[in-house]
Amino acid sequence: MRRVVLVQLILFALTAAVVVPFGIAYVAGPRAFGDPIRLHTNMSDALGLTAGTTVTYRGVQVGKVASVALDAEHGGARVEFDLDPGTRIPQDSIAKVGMGTVAGIQNVDIFPNTDAGPYLEDGDTLAAPQDQQPVQMDQLMGDAARLLGSIDPDAVSTLGTELGASFEGLGPSLTGLIDDGDRLTALLERQAPELRSLLTRTASLVGTMAEASDSFVRGMGAARTFTGQLDDNRPVLVYLVDRSPEALTRTRELFDRYHDTFGALLANLATVTPVISDRHDALAVGLDEIPEGLGKLESIVKGDRAEFALVGTQGPVCNYDTTRRAVGALTPTEPNLTLYCPPGTDIAQRGSRTAPRPDDLGLQNATTPGTVIGPPMVQDPILVPTGVEALDQWNQLLEEFGDGER
Repeated sequence: MRRVVLVQLILFALTAAVVVPFGIAYVAGPRAFGDPIRLHTNMSDALGLTAGTTVTYRGVQVGKVASVALDAEHGGARVEFDLDPGTRIPQDSIAKVGMGTVAGIQNVDIFPNTDAGPYLEDGDTLAAPQDQQPVQMDQLMGDAARLLGSIDPDAVSTLGTELGASFEGLGPSLTGLIDDGDRLTALLERQAPELRSLLTRTASLVGTMAEASDSFVRGMGAARTFTGQLDDNRPVLVYLVDRSPEALTRTRELFDRYHDTFGALLANLATVTPVISDRHDALAVGLDEIPEGLGKLESIVKGDRAEFALVGTQGPVCNYDTTRRAVGALTPTEPNLTLYCPPGTDIAQRGSRTAPRPDDLGLQNATTPGTVIGPPMVQDPILVPTGVEALDQWNQLLEEFGDGER
């Protein structure tokens, strides 16, 4: 019997050791086994706070208001808070006094600006800016009362009378409007997936446009410039619009006439295009120089005849064996400053000895002679006229043709 009593006493002690602390924690809260964190704030208006007012953090109760008193040193009111042990409140948080329930019971809610530390410790100050405090229920009710008191009852009566007169006889139309609203709502409900997709894509498009705002502004500027150029060239556009139908008709006739040969034309273009693309720079220079050359070619026209002069040379010439560059190669190359023409009789050297060289080098370092090619000079210079004599004979022949019959 004594053994049973001893076991019961041991079980009772174990149960009390578990239940009593749990009951104390349930009744006293988290502060039953630790000291609360004491914070304070200075407010120009305590907004009716009293000791025991609930303090919440992100909507969860973490403590209570410990005391509210006048602050003679700083002016206003000093409010102290007791927070549960272990509560971590970021230092940049602010306190706002609001209504915890619709019945008008006040509470203090702490709003953090970040989730990271450092955190407030015992004795720190919690900010409570007065300009960020919400409107209190008494002030809201007072403003509402003043607003209602400023309304003229006669004006309300007149408004009701006018509204009644304006809606008189519009019952069928309003009924049809309501029915149409029901049908429109049903239609929108059926098209909800498409509308949701459209709104999502619109939001994505707006976001993309916002990211590319600089490019969009430049594009709008280019469009404005282009529109201005079109406006400046209005006469040309009018002329083109006037002539385009005839030109398009001729183009269509040309295509109809040669449509059987378009395949061969495209095949030829496939062959010619690489050749032209490799010589793009030469073609660009040619398009710039050809008009000038044609203008100079007009200078040989005398009346209705063209005058030509043929200049011929004879004898060997000096040739340099240089490596040809690939077509289209634009990289700069270093000049070979060692080339020179070897001296010889009747070699058309074109002044190689006196050709300008950089840094006044003259023939210094001229170690690579050119190759003499071409037939030698004829032995009897009388049989082959010189270039000046040939030019004179050619001009004389042209004059004789000019004096004869045409």
